[in-house]
Amino acid sequence: MKSTSILTATLLSSFVLHGASAAEGMDELDGTWVSMSCELRPQAGADGVQPWYLKRSIVFDGDRIDAHFVTYVDPHCATPLLELKFGGHVTVKGPSAVIDGARDVDLVVNDYLTVKPRMAGFTDFLNSADKGTCGAEVWEVGTEQDVFPTGCSVMGIAPQTPMSEYEILHIAAGKLYFGARPVDGSSLNEPESRPTALQMPLLLKEGGQTQRVGVDDLRPPEVVEIVMFEQQPDANPEDVRAFFENITMKMNQNDSLLYRTVAQGQGGTWLCVNYWSSREAMETLNGQAQHWADEFAAMGLLAIPDSFKLTSYDIARHK
Repeated sequence: MKSTSILTATLLSSFVLHGASAAEGMDELDGTWVSMSCELRPQAGADGVQPWYLKRSIVFDGDRIDAHFVTYVDPHCATPLLELKFGGHVTVKGPSAVIDGARDVDLVVNDYLTVKPRMAGFTDFLNSADKGTCGAEVWEVGTEQDVFPTGCSVMGIAPQTPMSEYEILHIAAGKLYFGARPVDGSSLNEPESRPTALQMPLLLKEGGQTQRVGVDDLRPPEVVEIVMFEQQPDANPEDVRAFFENITMKMNQNDSLLYRTVAQGQGGTWLCVNYWSSREAMETLNGQAQHWADEFAAMGLLAIPDSFKLTSYDIARHK
């Protein structure tokens, strides 16, 4: 089992809280934000930088943060390795100097940090620590312990030590962006390590509303496209929604999709409505999408292939 001290430090380090609260500096941050799909992170270890995979659920409430991370051993986020939960506080420092509209934010974990191993190999790794230096009890698969009081020597966590990240946060088109992680797997535990780019966004859990894709784009749409389909009987609706969010993120690289609405009906039926800047733009991007093998890889598991019905209409304008 590789050391996870860098993995943990990537999320957390030490800091003394000061300044304005999140509610004072970033009111729109409040809410529960969740991963749109399986996420990839670099992790530094004994064998160099390795990939690791996770899904996040983060709750912001005023100047408080409570987070739940599940890490996985595979790029499909199908086999969980461990769960981390932590709680602490947030300080909005002010506008970012490198990304317009973003904010420099300091996150401090000084309340709790729980670990739940989900695989026997990781349980053995935790139990390799000297008694009392990684939780108060013997570790078992599926059991959760708060390691904030004791620390966890094998994960590089010191006892009773607040931990922080010097972050950058940005909210646009109903999504929350954290700063991109260093490609060398290092942590964000110093002010000079604050990110200068953004990573895959989180989605507000109450999502599914109509979203303006280009938040500052005021062009009126010229074409509305309607896609209807049925999900596979054993598909999870949350996975279907996450699939569409992943596709939307890909389409966001083009400036021709102005709005998107995704809605779930009765009996596993779904409706997706896209508003395009022009018919030519719609046809061009839909043609490009035929080659998005990675993005559409999960579609056959989520939707019944012959259930798709696609129509489009030109939007009439009064002269």
